[in-house]
Amino acid sequence: MGGVGKTTLAQLVYKDDRVRRRFEIKAWTCVSEDFDVFRVTKSMLMSISNVTVNDNDLNSLQEKLEKELLKKKFLFVLGDLWNDNYNDWELLNRPFKAGTPGI
Repeated sequence: MGGVGKTTLAQLVYKDDRVRRRFEIKAWTCVSEDFDVFRVTKSMLMSISNVTVNDNDLNSLQEKLEKELLKKKFLFVLGDLWNDNYNDWELLNRPFKAGTPGI
């Protein structure tokens, strides 16, 4: 459902000081129609850490992302997302379980 202002609303929330104060880690990742768990995971990891990521293995990337998120409150916004494949979501979700429970 394009063109109704979802991204604009998400940007306003993402940039709000009250939201910023609630999360130790925040990242905005553009996904686009070509949903690739490896690429999205790598993009998220690179946006929250100051290291160059050269891994070509999804499990390795997810382990590193999990370590970055361990016991922290985080907010990831996945922009321009058009995927409803449950298996992709389950795979992408694995490292998020290391974080602190939600709000």
